[in-house]
Amino acid sequence: MHRLSQIIQRIEAFLLAWSIIAIAVLSIGNVFCRAFLGFSLAFTGELSQFLIIIVTFIGLSYATSRGRHIRMTALYDQLNKRWQKRLMILICIFTALLMFALTWYSFEYISTVYFLETVSPVLQVPLYLVYLCVPLGFTFSAIQYTLTAVRNVISPDVYISFNQKDEYESPVIGEV
Repeated sequence: MHRLSQIIQRIEAFLLAWSIIAIAVLSIGNVFCRAFLGFSLAFTGELSQFLIIIVTFIGLSYATSRGRHIRMTALYDQLNKRWQKRLMILICIFTALLMFALTWYSFEYISTVYFLETVSPVLQVPLYLVYLCVPLGFTFSAIQYTLTAVRNVISPDVYISFNQKDEYESPVIGEV
């Protein structure tokens, strides 16, 4: 399981890093062309939108794998460690099931887009290819939540991700 988590994290980090770099290069290149050469590159906006879709849905899984997702802990913090562990397992299982359901719905949407033969206006890229990162991100996220649930079942500590224990961060020196 540890190996699976590492493989998924490497894929996510690679996709996120190169997508962000590409967005920056496209944006800077387009600004340079507009400011100094007097024309705009029409494809940069469209390609940047594709990359933002990738960053959004792969970033969902990456945040999950690092335990950096939003958590509402008002009730959770009031429980003792035994009940926190049980609640965390329950939350992870239900969230994994939700992510798998969203994976299913995203595949249904992609099949509709494929059937309609929708393409992007400038690059003429079939949009179903662009949207394939949506179920990929949901699937990776579901796997991460499943791994977290398993980790909580087999470990004495409470984990918010496969590698991240549930513990409060110590405040930065000078921070109140």
